[in-house]
Amino acid sequence: MSELTATRTIVVTNESGIHARAATLVAELVRRFDSKVVLVKDRERVEGTDVLQILSLGAGRGNELSLEATGHDAERVLNALVQLFDENFSEEDGEVEDCEAENKQ
Repeated sequence: MSELTATRTIVVTNESGIHARAATLVAELVRRFDSKVVLVKDRERVEGTDVLQILSLGAGRGNELSLEATGHDAERVLNALVQLFDENFSEEDGEVEDCEAENKQ
């Protein structure tokens, strides 16, 4: 029996792109599944469990990424990743500014 392979294309909409916290969230989410996940930007392919590799993509707002998964839960892991990206890594638009304003007080 061959392994299931699934692919999704997403556009990074987060204002800060994929920064350290976002890359960590991606890697942690991927590690919860059995499938192998690869993120692709242009021709660069990186492992979905490696925070530094994810950061090395330099994916900013508006960049298109392909998410590829291979394994029995490929569809599930990609659905979870798409949701994470759609929610902008649980960041609100003004969250950074709010934190900076609090630190100035």
